[in-house]
Amino acid sequence: MATYTPRKKLGDLLLVEVAPGWTKEKGTLLAGAAYAFGQVLAKVAGKYQVLDPAGEGAAAAAVAVLGEAVDATDGDQPGVVIARGAVVELTELAWPEGITDAQKANALDELTALGIVPRASL
Repeated sequence: MATYTPRKKLGDLLLVEVAPGWTKEKGTLLAGAAYAFGQVLAKVAGKYQVLDPAGEGAAAAAVAVLGEAVDATDGDQPGVVIARGAVVELTELAWPEGITDAQKANALDELTALGIVPRASL
């Protein structure tokens, strides 16, 4: 018997939104990747991309969380990002492959400093 897994929605990730229209914003996702729901993002040259914790400069700094899955493999695509003033579900965050616990802790601290507070719901 087949099982049904419902598609993730923004409410699964965004637990508290300080102000609609301020917490979320539309951003441009850099071409060349399929972005997962809840992806932790960096912002380089005005475009969001998957966080690269082993990288240098802006690519290594967590600045937002993606509120939807976006396929940008063939070109830059728009997407809804959680940029400030929010509580997000910790277990819904998507991380780059190979991230270490120390890198993840650093990224969580960076998000918290921007007012994006990760919490595991009860």
